[in-house]
Amino acid sequence: MTQENAGADAVLGAAATLAAGGAIGAAVGAFKVASAALDRMSSAGPQQFEVNEKTVLDAGRLIQDQAKALNDALNMHMFGLRIPADAHAADRVSADIVEAWNDRLVDNPDSYANRVLDYIKNLNGLGEQLKAAAEQYKLSEEDITATFGPKA
Repeated sequence: MTQENAGADAVLGAAATLAAGGAIGAAVGAFKVASAALDRMSSAGPQQFEVNEKTVLDAGRLIQDQAKALNDALNMHMFGLRIPADAHAADRVSADIVEAWNDRLVDNPDSYANRVLDYIKNLNGLGEQLKAAAEQYKLSEEDITATFGPKA
């Protein structure tokens, strides 16, 4: 966990303490659990799987479809991830929580949104590797194009 995330966790933890038992406390608690789960997932090492001439196109199609679905979902919901700052907030704690929330979800380089973007890039890179494997297996250009799209 980065220093920024540790600071955000401290602010969110303080908010949970102030609002213990309330809806904000529950939301912050759930957020921290999700944060820890994502930290564990992103710290896992690279995964490996094997394909062969018969499975490379199916694997490529699956990877391409998942990358597109994830990218579409992120684009659809990106605006909603940001909480607008309330200029009329009654206290500084509320403004700090909003800032910490936005940093953690969207703004920081290791925000959840940026982690998802990195994952999409990795899926696309894997798709390119699978396309290269399909070409090495000398599968038809028609099948490769149908799975991976036209050459750029």
